[in-house]
Amino acid sequence: MPRLFLALLILFTARASADKLEPRVLFLGDSITYGGNWTVVVESAIRAQKGMGRATIVNMGLSSETTSGLSEPGHAGGSFPRPDLHERLGRVLAQFKPTLVVACYGINDGIYQPLDASRQLAFQDGIIKLRLACIRAGAQIVIVTPPLYAPDNRAKDVINYDGVMEAYGAWLVAQRSAGWQVIDIHPLLHQSVDAAKKADPTFIYAKDNLHPGEQGHLFMAKAVWQSLAPTMNWKSDVVFAEGVKLKNLRESSALLRDAWLTQTGHKRPGVKGGLPVAEAEARSAELIGEYLKK
Repeated sequence: MPRLFLALLILFTARASADKLEPRVLFLGDSITYGGNWTVVVESAIRAQKGMGRATIVNMGLSSETTSGLSEPGHAGGSFPRPDLHERLGRVLAQFKPTLVVACYGINDGIYQPLDASRQLAFQDGIIKLRLACIRAGAQIVIVTPPLYAPDNRAKDVINYDGVMEAYGAWLVAQRSAGWQVIDIHPLLHQSVDAAKKADPTFIYAKDNLHPGEQGHLFMAKAVWQSLAPTMNWKSDVVFAEGVKLKNLRESSALLRDAWLTQTGHKRPGVKGGLPVAEAEARSAELIGEYLKK
């Protein structure tokens, strides 16, 4: 009995200490996350929460990245292989020290090939490694299922790559029974796209079949927020930033993203360098101050 009491006391103390930490939110993902549109909309909802207005929120998505470590032959014309998240993850966690990580991977992990057991296993192993690394670093991690592929013209998806993403997402959702926090955006995105096309047959989710347009990113943000808010015990009924306010957040987010990617390092060529983190944070604080006044 004393040992059980001691174990419970240690667990309670650890959780109480974590609750007192300054909130530091980290977004991880590939080019869809790096672009920052959906993450900035979610950021606006987070900043609407009590005590979160000036929280540290940084998007460190990286274009072309996988969590599986896979890369197709001739990627980017043979100029470089896809970067592997795990090459930089340790540095990111150690230097940024997040309390919450929101990660969205998968769209690159299938390497745009038909469903294959070995590739799917590499994705699963990579996600497991990501989750364990975050937990060991003291961060809560919420995993977002992959977004859509070619919903505007299914005939172009001859290998049913969207089905590959559904399979990857289904495995993630199944891990909820093991205590994982997983947000399944795939079905909600299909519903949003179908409704948008019904209202406007000319609507396009992704011109290149992969990267959503601005409305597609908004659909992603709404799908993420629908589950993230209750997961974090946040108020879900908020107004997403628009216009000048959204522009301020985008500028702040890009500054911090570029600064932190530069500081923590990565192996993806062609990524814009950033300011020193201290300078970027100072300018970001000004922009957030302006944002909160509007």
